Amino acid sequence: MSEQTTLAGTVSTAVVRSLIAAARKDGTQRVIGVRADPAPDSERRFTDAGEPVHVLPCISSLAIRDALRRRGDGEWLVILTDRPEDDLGAGILGHFAGQRLRAPSALDALKERFGADRIDRTLATLEQRLLVAQGMLRITPDEGWPAAPGAVLGIDHAFGAVAARRLAMPDGPVDALSVLDWCTRPDATDRVTDLREFGGPELTDSVLTWLTGRTGYAGLPLLRLLQAGRAAEVLPVGLALHVLTATHVRAPQDRQLTELALARLEYLWTGSGDPVTASMLAALGQTARSVVETLLDDPARWQEGHAALQAADRLLTKIQASSLGRDSSLLPTGLTAALQQLADALRSFPGSGTDTVEKAWANVETHRLAYPLRGNAPDPRVGPFHAAVRLARWLGAEDPAPANLAEAVRLHSHNDAWVDVAYNDASAGVTDQLLGEGLGTVLRLTEERRRSHDRTFAKLLAASTAADEGRANGFLDGTGDRVWHLERLLTSVVMPLARTTETLLLVLDGMSAATAAELASTILHGSEGWTEAIPDSSQRRGAAVAVLPTLTTLSRASLFSGELASGGQNVEASGFAAVAKSGGIERPVLFHKTPLDSSRPGLALQDDIAVAIADPQTRLVACVLNTIDDALDKSDPAGTTWTPETIRHLRPLLSAAMAAGRTVVMTSDHGHIVERRRGVLRAFDETSSARSRAGVGAVGEDEILVQGRRVLVEGGRAVLAVDDTVRYGPVKAGYHGGASPAEVVVPIVVLVPGSTMPFGWREAPMQEPLWWSVAGLAPAPVRQTIGSGLTAPGKDNTSSLFEEIAETAVADPGMGASVIASATYKAQKAIAGRLAVADVQVGSLLDALVAAPAARLTKEAVASVLQIPPMRMSGAVAQLQKLLNVEGYGVLRVDGAFLVLDAQLLAEQFEVAKHA
Repeated sequence: MSEQTTLAGTVSTAVVRSLIAAARKDGTQRVIGVRADPAPDSERRFTDAGEPVHVLPCISSLAIRDALRRRGDGEWLVILTDRPEDDLGAGILGHFAGQRLRAPSALDALKERFGADRIDRTLATLEQRLLVAQGMLRITPDEGWPAAPGAVLGIDHAFGAVAARRLAMPDGPVDALSVLDWCTRPDATDRVTDLREFGGPELTDSVLTWLTGRTGYAGLPLLRLLQAGRAAEVLPVGLALHVLTATHVRAPQDRQLTELALARLEYLWTGSGDPVTASMLAALGQTARSVVETLLDDPARWQEGHAALQAADRLLTKIQASSLGRDSSLLPTGLTAALQQLADALRSFPGSGTDTVEKAWANVETHRLAYPLRGNAPDPRVGPFHAAVRLARWLGAEDPAPANLAEAVRLHSHNDAWVDVAYNDASAGVTDQLLGEGLGTVLRLTEERRRSHDRTFAKLLAASTAADEGRANGFLDGTGDRVWHLERLLTSVVMPLARTTETLLLVLDGMSAATAAELASTILHGSEGWTEAIPDSSQRRGAAVAVLPTLTTLSRASLFSGELASGGQNVEASGFAAVAKSGGIERPVLFHKTPLDSSRPGLALQDDIAVAIADPQTRLVACVLNTIDDALDKSDPAGTTWTPETIRHLRPLLSAAMAAGRTVVMTSDHGHIVERRRGVLRAFDETSSARSRAGVGAVGEDEILVQGRRVLVEGGRAVLAVDDTVRYGPVKAGYHGGASPAEVVVPIVVLVPGSTMPFGWREAPMQEPLWWSVAGLAPAPVRQTIGSGLTAPGKDNTSSLFEEIAETAVADPGMGASVIASATYKAQKAIAGRLAVADVQVGSLLDALVAAPAARLTKEAVASVLQIPPMRMSGAVAQLQKLLNVEGYGVLRVDGAFLVLDAQLLAEQFEVAKHA
């Protein structure tokens, strides 16, 4: 039987529609004659473009004449007959469109549907082309198929249209990445099933073959998976194959395990036709990895990538090959293995050494699941271990011994407060016992050193208090940044600032230096536009010493009164007004808890507070926030991440200050310690708080006797708890009143809206200690000056980087020092001209980058190494690139939030030895 005769016996509705569409274009005749088998069951009625259509089989000329006579007005009549044109005669043919019988072909109909004049050879010679064409005609969308380019219908256009309309393939090139990405659609398998049902198996297999044929070597195994309805398994299977086909050398037992695992997967791609080769499986694995990495780079699709990785892990377990994923930088199994390696290094610390810990941490940090993109839940194990690594760096560094109380306060404010933040993060723990043992070792070592620091601090505090140090000038003796007595903070810091610029003083009751470090970091890394400021004569964030015992009724009253005092809100209000008046500040206002909690419904701030902050005539507004101190009674201060959102009223106050252009001073009256359920109650008859008692009786090694003018209890004498395991009252979530630095040291954080500094102030450098971000380095030294300022301020009252940095030689004979000593570096400096980065900074940064995993550091870490304000990072990086990128070669480049060093190229360009 001929091809045409076969087709004539199966005139589908789709073919009829294509004939009608052609007739509409060619003329006004609404009768179409078709040479076909006039089977009685082929009669049907339907509508096309809103017009009625009647398909009628006619076995003779008389039947045709009768049909013509009965045709309704406006109706399309399609006559199916097997009579030759000679039998019909001109009279009947004259009623037909084109005055002839049509011998329709599915390919012709398909050509018409795509608006093509001809069909390309690739489609015209396709195996089972007629069934494929019929399938495409059956699924023609209501709006029709897109017109063929150049009026030539090719296989790419035809199958691309089917893939787009029926399989929901995205626009753009069809390649391995796009096809595997399409497989992640939850309805991918259902769409293939629907195409097979409505378009037929021939069309479905042809389209799938075309799709997978564009994926390169991965095509054949991918085709077998799709034909088997396993689109949802493509990515997990591909990821497993990436592990199994890895090219790195494996131990004999792992090679055997790999072969067995591949054998267990063979059923997925075994079939008739060409065999699937190892290179094809490897190609599918590599493509799957690329797709998943793309998903992980998209916050909106990160969960899809993570789900695929979890499924791959389950598949490897099913085929008894889970151990092969331990080296993967993608699979969850790989992250767990990296954490286990890190836990082992921490468990044997310090014997294992910081280098071992850093190498193990690098494997964790570079794992793709270690740090999900924003909006996605992080792995709860990574945070505690990151904190533990930070603590290990701190433990591995030199342990300074402060000579006086000022040095001890600065040690706590600049270093140990961050240790407390990391300790809290690490103590959150993990559920795995073996992993937890690694954390436990570092936590115990940290407790021992911090306890030693606390006891040293307490002794220096007792000596300073007994000697009445700083009584005359309000700050502790010694060189370096000033450490104020809390009762002199208003007169010496806040009032001079308020005379220069409108100021909002926020007293966060109970805020320790650690809490301030966490809170300020959150604010400064936000998008509101705050910049931290420090006095021109300072290098780091300021601090003060609370009144003893460290109780609210003593320290807060003294803070607001500008002198040692005791009392409640009335004493604070009258003292604040008097200090402001003596300081030349008109109309100061102080708001306590009640007005802050009394805003109208729908408003974040009470009217009087909002008006006062917005009023430029009100030079000084003060607010007391009680969230932190209240948390010590019943909440979890250690488990709370302190942000402007977790401290009630803080976010709206900051927003109002930003809108008004007010400088903000955040400080406290005292700090606090956290209850960790390791202490015991010590009962005494006379106690002033859970951490202070009367100055009688024996004093333990974990306590300190303090006496002097600043001890505001009867007789000016008290015994204060030092270790955090000591308490004199019932169990609470936290305490204050004692002599530990966490309770005594009061942080001073000054925030400026924008970057214009008040007179006498400058942008603060990054406050995080270097060990917070990188290992084994000292920060680039900055020049200490004596007097009112570090340098002469610029036009915006900020000092330049060039003026701030001391041009000192780099002592470390590492790569940084080698580069700086090279002739090429000196030539680059001559070409670059005046620079805002000093040699010591360049050397420190190069050493830090060389030591960092993959020679890359976050911009925040770079700012810490360079000891510059974050806002100056862009300019500093540009100058570093001018120095190091010889003749434009990319020695130093920016990659998103990272700065990346090509250490090999650096060594070649500057002719120095590459350091490991």
